Amino acid sequence: MEKKIYSLKDFAFIDDKDMYETADSFQNFIDQMDFKKQRIYGIQSFNGIGPHMKIMDNYSNETKETISFVGNDYLGLSRHPFTVQAGIQALEKYGTGACAAPMLGGYLNIHYELEQKIAAFNTCEDALIYSSGFGANFGTLQALLKKTDIALIDMFVHASVIDGLINTNIKMLKHNDLDYLEFALKSAKDSYKTKLVIVDGVYSQDGDLAPLPGILEICRKHGAYLMIDDAHGIGVFGKSGRGVVEHFGLEGQIDIITGTFSKSFGAVGGFVASSKKLIQYLKYYSRTSTYSAAITPQATASVLKAIDLIDLETERRSKIWNNVNYLKNRLTQLGFDFGHTESPIFPIMIRDDFKVKEASKIFMDNNIFTIPIIYPGVKSKESRLRVSLSANHTIMDLDRFIEVLCLVDNQIHIRQIELSN
Repeated sequence: MEKKIYSLKDFAFIDDKDMYETADSFQNFIDQMDFKKQRIYGIQSFNGIGPHMKIMDNYSNETKETISFVGNDYLGLSRHPFTVQAGIQALEKYGTGACAAPMLGGYLNIHYELEQKIAAFNTCEDALIYSSGFGANFGTLQALLKKTDIALIDMFVHASVIDGLINTNIKMLKHNDLDYLEFALKSAKDSYKTKLVIVDGVYSQDGDLAPLPGILEICRKHGAYLMIDDAHGIGVFGKSGRGVVEHFGLEGQIDIITGTFSKSFGAVGGFVASSKKLIQYLKYYSRTSTYSAAITPQATASVLKAIDLIDLETERRSKIWNNVNYLKNRLTQLGFDFGHTESPIFPIMIRDDFKVKEASKIFMDNNIFTIPIIYPGVKSKESRLRVSLSANHTIMDLDRFIEVLCLVDNQIHIRQIELSN
């Protein structure tokens, strides 16, 4: 491979190499990052994930105290004393793991309690919980859709959705384009038994929302079902934190809702919520449930407590929105491009795979932990720093981020919006 500058795209598929030869070639990319000290991925944390992280520098092996914008613990519940204590009590009562699949003896009473609680939380009849959010999407779709069906998916849905569609037909939709959705459903009219439209509530890389009311109207008009993955919306959006569905006033109208416990709930795991009979079917046919050990007792108990706290401590939702509005105003004033975000996810657009890694390095040199998002996470010309805000970030944290962002711009010129006089 005669190339002086490498990207991840170069190693996704090499037709004349086997798997070990491909892995050997990939060392060129690692060496390139190490030469410029730009390897920010896989950094070890010594105090968990939060707005202030103690991490190990990949090159000096020294620990650094950083302001972090890499986590999705939007409400700061992973460190709440009540969720921590609930997890400890579950560990003492049930042990460290269920050690069996739910249908084969690993189904605890608190698993049942969480399924009922998360179903009610999403205004659905029933729910099934999984040991990961990825497994929830993958297992649900792999079980439900076959060769006689079609999934019509927004082009920016999460990878777990795409990977779950191995057994069915796929139509990729232009992002948030209602006219294109209607055209696609008309074209699919009588060709498939099941037509399932799949969107994210909040898109994980751009931070924008799906136009759910319009999508739902078109689905109903053309006999399609609607599934929403609201991993990044639940806890943050809606008057009571029920997510983007509540934000648009569509409670009880969405056919399938999936989500994760690793963001606003501050733990790990995932769920699907829907009708009682569809969930019953999934309990027998969803392979990431039937062939996987159940979610741990500690995570289950912590999520149960987190649901209560979302209702009780509404000030956390107010705080994160104060932070979102503050950062948005500052970035706008300074002329930085952060796309069309409507959420706590800020894509600081740089649009250069090599510059974005250098930007992340400069941040790290100044004790701020940000992650460069490059291909295959986004298109090659859409690289960005993804900045995720938490209710536990302070205004001082945000001001320091802005200060270093301006320093980055002075050094490598990333500002793309011209300020008017």
